[in-house]
Amino acid sequence: MLNLKGNPFGYPFFIMKRIKQVFGKTNNILIGVIHLPPLLSIDGFSSMKKITDKALRDLKNLEGAGFDAVLLENENDKPHTEFANSAQIASFTVVANEVCKVAKIPVGVQVMLNDWESSFSIAKAVNASFTRLDVFVDDVTCEWGAIYPQTKKIINYKNTIHPNLLMLTDIQVKYKKMIKPRPLTRSANLAIKHNSDGLIITGKATGVETPIQDIEKVRKAFPDFPIFIGAGVTDKNIKGQFKFANGAIVGTSIKTKDQIDLSKAKRLKKSLIQ
Repeated sequence: MLNLKGNPFGYPFFIMKRIKQVFGKTNNILIGVIHLPPLLSIDGFSSMKKITDKALRDLKNLEGAGFDAVLLENENDKPHTEFANSAQIASFTVVANEVCKVAKIPVGVQVMLNDWESSFSIAKAVNASFTRLDVFVDDVTCEWGAIYPQTKKIINYKNTIHPNLLMLTDIQVKYKKMIKPRPLTRSANLAIKHNSDGLIITGKATGVETPIQDIEKVRKAFPDFPIFIGAGVTDKNIKGQFKFANGAIVGTSIKTKDQIDLSKAKRLKKSLIQ
């Protein structure tokens, strides 16, 4: 069991209070990912109704399985870019709004590779509770180009547009290569100093198990700060990984094709609590 009482005079107390306000708990948090089909202007776009209907079916299955929150992502908008275009933003907002209107669990939004401005703005417009940023303090490169996050600008915009938004941030995220390598704990420290509300740790790719030694390393360095696993959680490894993490963001292992599978989601939840 994690020691998450925190220090009432420091960040753990306030951060954990924020985590609990959003998710209703500070431990064993399961966030299910809804990967939206291609949005408006993207090759493969079908119709707004089909996209919305799929999102609502996924939401129903996640709620039925007892998940604590849902995260909307436009992962299927390819080729990936750092920022979304106006058609993507408009259609994402429409779907997110429909999800938020009926959701019984907190809803989060994440736009493109790192479109923080759109993520914060959409979250505010639809009353979403949290967001995820792939790149916050790390200068990285990938097959889609280099990303140099303007951390202070990101925080200033969030505080202006949606100060109450819970912001979970990846450190040395999957699919990206550090331009200047440094210890994982150094990236964690920078993210915390720049007002991240929770650290996300991933492996090399979607669906690939996050190395437990990385999670443990960050936990030992920051024993009271929220940590989320961002990739590769399954019903087989969840108990071990949650020894060091407060929660997980899960997509691949609970899907059949591109749809949330209720039975798989229930099995994951059962493996965590039994």
